[in-house]
Amino acid sequence: MEQKELKTFVQTVLTEASTFEGYVIVRAQSRREWSMRLSNGRFERVSTGEDHGFGVQAFTESGATGFASSDVLEKEVGRKLVAKAIQLARRNEALGTKPNRQIWDTSKVRAEEVNPAQKAFGEVPLADLEEQVMTLHSRMKTAFSQAVWQTSYRQAEEVWCIGRTDGTLVSFAVPRAVLMHQGTVRAEGKAQSTLSHRSGMDVSILYAELEDHSLEEKAVNRAKFAQAVCTAPQLPSGHYPLIIDYGLAKGLAHEAFGHAVESDHMNESVLGEKGKLRIGLRVARPGVHIIDGPLVGDWAYQPYSANGLLRETVTIVKDGVLEAGLGDVFSGPEAGMPVTGAGRAESYTNVPLPRMSNIRLLVDRLLPLPSSLPLMDEVKSIREILLTNGELLEGQKNLLLLGYRGGQVNPKTGDFVFQCDGIIDVADPDLPIYQPSIFSGKILSALEAIRGGLGEGCFDAIGTCGKGGQAVPSSGGSHRYLLMDPDQQVSLGGTLG
Repeated sequence: MEQKELKTFVQTVLTEASTFEGYVIVRAQSRREWSMRLSNGRFERVSTGEDHGFGVQAFTESGATGFASSDVLEKEVGRKLVAKAIQLARRNEALGTKPNRQIWDTSKVRAEEVNPAQKAFGEVPLADLEEQVMTLHSRMKTAFSQAVWQTSYRQAEEVWCIGRTDGTLVSFAVPRAVLMHQGTVRAEGKAQSTLSHRSGMDVSILYAELEDHSLEEKAVNRAKFAQAVCTAPQLPSGHYPLIIDYGLAKGLAHEAFGHAVESDHMNESVLGEKGKLRIGLRVARPGVHIIDGPLVGDWAYQPYSANGLLRETVTIVKDGVLEAGLGDVFSGPEAGMPVTGAGRAESYTNVPLPRMSNIRLLVDRLLPLPSSLPLMDEVKSIREILLTNGELLEGQKNLLLLGYRGGQVNPKTGDFVFQCDGIIDVADPDLPIYQPSIFSGKILSALEAIRGGLGEGCFDAIGTCGKGGQAVPSSGGSHRYLLMDPDQQVSLGGTLG
């Protein structure tokens, strides 16, 4: 369903709610997706799908709320759903549920955003997409035949319209696409896999890859590195000077820090005290900044919140000091933080929660790094730059951590455990490679250890963020690499298990 059609439908449903003395939010969504997966020269799966529907969230005058949703976009269903949401809100009011009237204090917003995609969804036929992806997949086998390659491509488009009884009406489209190569390599009876991606708004990423081969080169480099990791020794546990790539830095910022400043987590966050964000707390050195906000064309782009508010760019940490959190309209004021439009919902069937969009960790103290080098040439360049600038800490290993494979975080204590793809000691001129090790410690200690960065900003580390039973796209990054001093509260060592 097109943006204007959704807008017309939401206005119709709001008309049905006009006699209600409380407050109503209507969220309508239309979603389309095409995806395919190839393995060893053959298609394993090609799928298409679409879905649409709407949700109605009603509030009584006291602030009790009820929610109902349907996948049928019809006027009569809209009337019934409004009545059902109001009925549920009144029932919850009678049960004594915690009220919240913050939505009444928000400003009216009216906006209709233009779809930022360069090529419309479906402009390139599915059969043509299959041919292009097969070409890219076949090139991988030729480029590095020692790996078993799997290639996947996915493109989706979400169209949203959010209306409120205060006159707010916003609509926008979120196009996204990603091409991924996964390679599995073996050496001496051991196997390792690696995953590389290229993301954007639409099918244009396929045309770009056919032209410049950038993802192919990255995937081959990573596969060769993974092959070396198969036979690499294990690293002794310890506290080392570290260099982490931007994918791991995104994981650190997102999992270990970003969730801790979401407004509905303040009672269980290391960055909260008595339910309030600890604004003014020093969490890192001067010159370290953490920013969250939407970027056009990004995997996690969203210009407005699912409550119809502008999605603001928030400087969470400035010069090492905690300045702000990610506040949605319902939990932000209670957590002592401004409302920044941070509410996101996976679909029309969900009530929004405060979530990150694109979170990036940046530093003022930056060393230049040549771009577009093969992986091991880049590592050599890192060693040379650190030597030239007196940044290699003498008498110990200086370890470069490549890749991010997820992990776990306890937001209440600030403890984190992450995994990488492999490790290189750049203090040794031979650049020895080590097996992946557990990267763990205290988040505030890890932030305090950051002393500088290498290279330009890279903010396309993508993923899917799960919270409250909802999964939404996430992204972010840092400079190409971050430099970290050794810290007794940050450890490296162990095995992937």
